[in-house]
Amino acid sequence: MREIPMKPSLVQRHAPRATRHASGFPFCLSRAALLALHVVAAAPAVRLVAADIDLSRLPAAAAQQIDYERDILPIFDAACFRCHGRERPKSNFRLDNQHSALKGGDQGAAIKPGDSANSPLIHYVAGLVEDMEMPPPGKGERLTSEQIALLRAWIDQGPQWPAHLLTLARETSFTITPTIRYLSVKGDTRKFREHYWQAEDLTAGYEQFELRHPVGERTELVFDGRALIDQNDYRVALSLTDPALGFVRAGYDVYRRYFDDTGGYYRPYNLPPPTLDRDLHVDNGKAWFDAGLTLPELPRIALGYEYQFRKGNQSTLQWGQVSDDPTAFFGKAIYPGFKQTDERTHLIKLDADYEAGGFRLEDNLRAEFYDLKNMRINQGDFNPDVIARHDESYRHFQAANTFRTEKQVREWLFLSGGYLYTHLDGDGAFRQAFSSMSAAFPTFNGDASDRIALKQDSHTVNLNTMLGPWRGLALSAGVQSEWMRREGFSDLLVPVFPAAAPASANSNMDKWVLEEDVSVRYNRIPYTVFYAEGRFQQEQIDHFESAFLGLQNQFDDSRDFARDTDAIGDLRQYKAGFTFSPAPRISWEASYKRREKRNDYDHSLDSDGSPVNGYPAFIRSRDVIGDEIEARLVLRLASWVKTTLKYQLTATDYHTSIGDLTSGITNVIYPGGEVLAGNQDAHVYSINATITPWRRLYWSTSFSYSDSRLASLADGAGIVAAYEGDVYSVLSSGTFALNDRTDLRATYSFSRADYRQDNEAAGLPLGIYYDRHGLLAGLTRKFTQNLNGSLQYGFFRYREPTAAGANDYKAHAIMASLTLKLP
Repeated sequence: MREIPMKPSLVQRHAPRATRHASGFPFCLSRAALLALHVVAAAPAVRLVAADIDLSRLPAAAAQQIDYERDILPIFDAACFRCHGRERPKSNFRLDNQHSALKGGDQGAAIKPGDSANSPLIHYVAGLVEDMEMPPPGKGERLTSEQIALLRAWIDQGPQWPAHLLTLARETSFTITPTIRYLSVKGDTRKFREHYWQAEDLTAGYEQFELRHPVGERTELVFDGRALIDQNDYRVALSLTDPALGFVRAGYDVYRRYFDDTGGYYRPYNLPPPTLDRDLHVDNGKAWFDAGLTLPELPRIALGYEYQFRKGNQSTLQWGQVSDDPTAFFGKAIYPGFKQTDERTHLIKLDADYEAGGFRLEDNLRAEFYDLKNMRINQGDFNPDVIARHDESYRHFQAANTFRTEKQVREWLFLSGGYLYTHLDGDGAFRQAFSSMSAAFPTFNGDASDRIALKQDSHTVNLNTMLGPWRGLALSAGVQSEWMRREGFSDLLVPVFPAAAPASANSNMDKWVLEEDVSVRYNRIPYTVFYAEGRFQQEQIDHFESAFLGLQNQFDDSRDFARDTDAIGDLRQYKAGFTFSPAPRISWEASYKRREKRNDYDHSLDSDGSPVNGYPAFIRSRDVIGDEIEARLVLRLASWVKTTLKYQLTATDYHTSIGDLTSGITNVIYPGGEVLAGNQDAHVYSINATITPWRRLYWSTSFSYSDSRLASLADGAGIVAAYEGDVYSVLSSGTFALNDRTDLRATYSFSRADYRQDNEAAGLPLGIYYDRHGLLAGLTRKFTQNLNGSLQYGFFRYREPTAAGANDYKAHAIMASLTLKLP
């Protein structure tokens, strides 16, 4: 299973590159299972956060007798029901009825009847938990002290709802949002598609539709999806859920991702960047079926099947050579490349968990059948006159099973542990063919293999504990051990003069890793929390590889080799910091992290003693040393304004030690020793301000600036220059309520990167400079209780001078939608 990027929302699509996060569904099996073995368990983390809450900042509970409809309903209606009502409640937490409110959502119970001081709902609305303030910025005005006092009194008195709001409403509802969009793009339309994952011209369809229908006393049927026809963007999903029995879910989801087809620009040629003149896109999709039992007092079991696919043409960075001289044998690698991809995955899932005697037991099984076929056609692969075709195929079966258990042994002692086993059997094949566009270069077949076999097994054991807190001191520790064996073998057909010759190669590796994690936290000093963390890893690798051709070519250059490498790795990472908050309106955080990673290699060079084939056996060790400093200041200058200032410094040095090396071509001896192979430094500055001067207006703006430099050993020699430059980004959004029915909304994003190196004459890098703007502005109107409308205008611009303007574009967008809710 390969990582497939999730389709970004409209706001994410026009955000600066620096603010977007790569994500995928789901992770490859080994990553998914390892996440379940994470050192710090979620439950203790929540307890630590709760222990840090300053209850002295809470307003006192109101002294009056509380009436729900008079005192509480207006608060919920203004600040809570938008996200926690009956329509798609966030975190599965609903406040519109007693049963759901007292049950809680994904974070557990939020209301503790009779104990408002320890009710998470009060902590959130009072702003005591950072980044969990409710309502979130832009979703409503913060509650006043008087409103929080009313909520506290209501909970302390035993929260009561009217009789008609005691349980979930059992009625059929239907929501549909038809939409129409028009995008006009002038310039590089394919670059615009790559940035925003949308094609130009007219699009019509449904942003969202949902039908909810009660079945019996507890069961609910939900049918939802979307359909943007001209964008090849569809989703349809069906679920049938009975909380006391189980669930059945099924669906299909597909969306299209676009790629630009423009190559690189080499200024001395005085030629525009070459293009493929192809519409490159890949359709990403999945279909799924899941069924589960959630019977009370019995193990919860879920069985599922998922089919994933990626199919289409996408750009690659395996660019071909271009020259402005027809007689030149070599050129510059700026001709764009692409590949046809057909990727399919069948995934079978079985999950079970059970709680008994205070133990939480969980088992997750994944079985994956993966099949991949790629075909790449690269123009200028060897020289500007050669076209190469590379056919590749690969398939595997992978199984992974994770078992995990945890128990809160004492109030101060939490234990967890797990075991992961993975097995993989894979095989692949490839074939290369080269043809010439002129008689200067003959047509021939390259390397080929009909058999590349891979087998891998790994075992991972993980144990963790959390101790405390004792008088403000809490300690957590974990240890994880992993053993892995990998075996690879291939039969090859290698082109040598005068005819192709058979060959074989194998690569086997044993790997053992032991990792220890420890952290400590102390919060007894007034207004201050100190913490320290340590991570240590020891790694041993035994790697053997060999190849046997059995035939020497006309240059007497044997390709046979045998290499045996024993590698030892040692990682030490330390982090320490503090949080200081002397007043509710000020908070200061600072931390320092040190990371030291050393790898030592004990090589046996090629069995034929030829140093030409010895790469990278002359490398004896590699050290990576990094330092990171981070500081953040949060200022709440008034109840309606919050400002966050942040600074980060990272510095990394790369040291490499090599042995004596003799060139097989020049017979020149290179003395060994340690060298500073590279250095990277970066400074990041950012500021965020959120203002809500009155109830009708919300505005948030973030600005960040970073400057970085990456230098290598070759810096100063002219061939490779230091890669250095600046990145700026701005993200701003605001909402203004004209009246109770109409809101104005606007979002603006800007990013700029300036890494122009101008090193064409000597070598690399060539660098890049671009700036990118995105603006969305519009209004939403509530026509009736069940009918809402939205109208938006968008403007987008991209400019990249280092590509001679070939990637530039300007785009305008008009988007309109209506949302109808029944009843």
